[in-house]
Amino acid sequence: MAALLLGTLGLGTVATLTAPAQPAQAADYTGAQAGDLVDVRIGDVRPTQPALGYDEVFYKLGRYTMGKDAINKKFGDWCEANGQGDVASAKPGARLDDPTSFTCTVALGAETADTIAPMKTVVVGPGGTLYLTDGHHTLTSFAETPDGGLDLHVRLRVLGNLSSLNEQQFWAKMIENKWTWLRGPEGDAVTPEQLPKNVGLANFRNDNYRSVLYFGRDIGYTSGSLPFQEFYWGSWVRDAKPVDLSGWDRGDLTSYLATVRALTTAQTGLADGAVVDSGFTAAQLGKLGQWNDGKAEGKGEWSKLAKPYSDAKPGKIAYALEYRAANLPVTPAAPTVTAAAGEATVSWSVPASGDRPVTGYTVRLDPVQPAVVDSVAAPAASASIVAEVAAPATSHRFTDVPAGEYTATVIAHNLVGDSPLSPASEAVSVPAKPDTGASADADSGSSAGADASGTADGTSSGSANAGGSNAGGSADGSNASASTQSSGSANGSHSGADAQAANGSSAGAVKPGGSLPVTGAADGTGLAVAGALGIAIVGGLVLLISVRTRREA
Repeated sequence: MAALLLGTLGLGTVATLTAPAQPAQAADYTGAQAGDLVDVRIGDVRPTQPALGYDEVFYKLGRYTMGKDAINKKFGDWCEANGQGDVASAKPGARLDDPTSFTCTVALGAETADTIAPMKTVVVGPGGTLYLTDGHHTLTSFAETPDGGLDLHVRLRVLGNLSSLNEQQFWAKMIENKWTWLRGPEGDAVTPEQLPKNVGLANFRNDNYRSVLYFGRDIGYTSGSLPFQEFYWGSWVRDAKPVDLSGWDRGDLTSYLATVRALTTAQTGLADGAVVDSGFTAAQLGKLGQWNDGKAEGKGEWSKLAKPYSDAKPGKIAYALEYRAANLPVTPAAPTVTAAAGEATVSWSVPASGDRPVTGYTVRLDPVQPAVVDSVAAPAASASIVAEVAAPATSHRFTDVPAGEYTATVIAHNLVGDSPLSPASEAVSVPAKPDTGASADADSGSSAGADASGTADGTSSGSANAGGSNAGGSADGSNASASTQSSGSANGSHSGADAQAANGSSAGAVKPGGSLPVTGAADGTGLAVAGALGIAIVGGLVLLISVRTRREA
């Protein structure tokens, strides 16, 4: 605890002590009390909400990376978060991770109640771990900034100390005090165990309702009345549906502004005593008595928000849209396709995506529609096949493809959004897959199109191709007198499985780019595991599957 507590909020000054620049492990804040200001590595703080309004973070990152301020706004945001007012000066080449390269308007030790009030807050939990109750967007923006990152330090104000409680008691108290937000963007319930472990965009879901409410600050309501204020208002937008959002285009400034205006007008039209969400009234959530706080459209916060990026002082939405446009993946080049019997392999190049790396791709294989001749209806074409492929892969092999002619397209994804659809590839013809008619050999534990291997607990695992089967020997050297029969379906899954294992269960694993497995249990039942981007637990085994494939009519 030495050199971690920075003092308590009171009539005197706040002591200035520093923590190690990069601690080997998370610091223990067990002794911190309500009102203390603690120096924190932001990667050590635990979130208490499952989602962010991405567009608020994009606004901040846009202003940090393409801003028009005389001194970069990131330094002012850090000074405010650190309890030191605003930025006073910055050296050429100043960096957030070098506090000696810029100065704040309030020196350490000279903080006042006014400069401490906007600081972000934490609660001390079991083991001295800090849980963030306000500041998820700010700390995430610092983490995503090139000269920031999870090792960046900032001071946070302690809201309370619950370190004496166990985990169950701690979360019960957090919920009671409304110091956590356990709802997803669509209102779905979230457990504490499902919350992110660190700040950073990739750790959070995106909540568009939270985004649009952020831009309504000081137009429809005043911020800062209680933690998670915008989430309560966002739930009202989602559930009460005060305005129709079907025409909202998040990529268009005019449409975005119209949506903010409609929502803030609806906010200020509520009675002060109207219940918005979770028992909180409109007045408790900071509702303003008049739209734009009674100011004319060309003045006040609305006037600032409405400025385009071309203005000398762009508005927040303009910065968010500019950042998104600069960091969306560009249109991928047309992919290439190579064909084999019952298979098609699609390959593509990684498109440019600004500062945000590509995280995955949607790869689509489309049948070429037969031509209509002399008004005679063309024969029915095969269904389109779609696969979700995680980066850094730049190719995907489709199996069990019906014979025919196909083209392929690709869409790239990152945390900012999706690229436009690529041009289609040249058409290729996929020959029919031969019907081998092979069956399993129980003595050898293998069959045509399949292989199997023993596992340490006596279970067997194998990888089966469509139309094939697998059975495996156990680790103790015994043969599993089992056979699995499966038929490959159009999307790579298997059906009609029937398996028996002599001592345990058999589980299939996915071959890279191959078909999907069938697992058989000792009671003779079989389970077909469809392709999924995630984790499947089968027969006590955990299967990691990196590609999801689906068919579309």
